[in-house]
Amino acid sequence: MISFAIDKAFKNYFNFSGRSNRSEFWYFFLFIFLANVLTNFIDTWILGYHSEEIGLISGIFYLGTLIPQLSIITRRLHDTGKSGWWFLLSFTIIGLIPLLIWWCTNSEQNKNRYGNIPKMLSDFS
Repeated sequence: MISFAIDKAFKNYFNFSGRSNRSEFWYFFLFIFLANVLTNFIDTWILGYHSEEIGLISGIFYLGTLIPQLSIITRRLHDTGKSGWWFLLSFTIIGLIPLLIWWCTNSEQNKNRYGNIPKMLSDFS
């Protein structure tokens, strides 16, 4: 299931329209977290960067996944019926609270202005 979420996120690299369900969103961010741990390990222990620096491998990974992360965040907000512009709340520390709540809530059960209900990951297996 996690590989499906990763594939779907990268296939929708520049797609900021539509909807992404909760499991797709969280599986993709699990992948991002685990890959960050791995790239930081490689940079620190193999390439010799200081642990507080962004090393070569981590930097390439960050640049390669920045747009997919922003697009899946936007599509997840669309799934809850919110505009993707609500993501700008994250630049205020207190704004992270409503974002986390919205990211954890269920999808809107009907078609909304951002598109049809996204298929669940289990629908593809």
